[in-house]
Amino acid sequence: MSINLQNLVGNKIKEIRKQNKISQTELSQLTKIERSTISKIENGSINITLDTLEKIINGLNISIQDLFNNEINFNIKPLVKWAGGKTQILDEIKRLMPKKFKNYYEPFLGGGALFFSLAPKNAFINEINEELYCLYKCFENEKDINLLISELNTHTKLHSEEYYYKLRDLDKDLSFKELPIYIKAARLVYLNKSCFNGLYRVNSKGYFNVPFGKKQEVNLYNVDNINSIKEYFENSNIEITNLDFQEAVLKAKKGDFVYLDPPYDTLPDKNGFVNYDKNGFNKDDQKRLSEVFKELNQRGVYVMLSNHNTDFINDLYKDYNIHIIKAKRIINSNSLGRGEIEEVIITNY
Repeated sequence: MSINLQNLVGNKIKEIRKQNKISQTELSQLTKIERSTISKIENGSINITLDTLEKIINGLNISIQDLFNNEINFNIKPLVKWAGGKTQILDEIKRLMPKKFKNYYEPFLGGGALFFSLAPKNAFINEINEELYCLYKCFENEKDINLLISELNTHTKLHSEEYYYKLRDLDKDLSFKELPIYIKAARLVYLNKSCFNGLYRVNSKGYFNVPFGKKQEVNLYNVDNINSIKEYFENSNIEITNLDFQEAVLKAKKGDFVYLDPPYDTLPDKNGFVNYDKNGFNKDDQKRLSEVFKELNQRGVYVMLSNHNTDFINDLYKDYNIHIIKAKRIINSNSLGRGEIEEVIITNY
């Protein structure tokens, strides 16, 4: 059993034990295993034998499937800071999710806060931003992961304002699109962690144009988090695509769950952030998305959508369940634009 899998199993044992309101001492009495050993197993500091695992399963009155199901807590965090990230409202989203579903679809992945938090066993994830897509694509094989880490280490060593602008201008080179995915992915992470306020923005030509963030040092990745994502991808069925959102959910069937987190509708008298790619996301796109929502509903798919609480969005989805929540805007080039706003979570169930 790998060290990372030890941690996952240990965390799951601890989670189930606490859910059943069983103390380590009580589990020790039930299993005849030393309490100190149970503590080490839960902390992931020692390997667990099959005999010990069987005793714990019997002591907790669970099956082996309960221990190794897709609800194991991989404890994954988003790799990049992304506008519209859902980390702060995950509890609200999870509360409104269907209790059970088959396959998971997320056609606007972004930073992937919900996806990584759920770590579904079977998932179809889509990202229209090609460089962010490249980042997730790296986790399909170990070679690209290692190359990505090596490239990130290089960026960390060479970090400076001059180096930042050199890397930022790389997308203006005609050969940029032909670069390996790990180079484009590492560049994205570096710019995301080094730019002003972690804001991803491109101009009408599709060139990244956020200024340097004036950080003396940068921390581009967490080793444990990289390993957790790697472990999760290895033990799950994940399909990653770079498509239009409508095409990304074509295979969704009855009983599947689709989470739609598009660029938000603009608030009155304010500029909404939609510059995730050069094409933006306008009112017509919002209307087209509402038609996709309707079509998925007719197919028996569980659908959830996040957006701003605007009259336009409320009218588009007036036939569905609209839940209003409070959220804080974290990423904004103007500090006055950061603060609490109303969002909606819309469901068809």
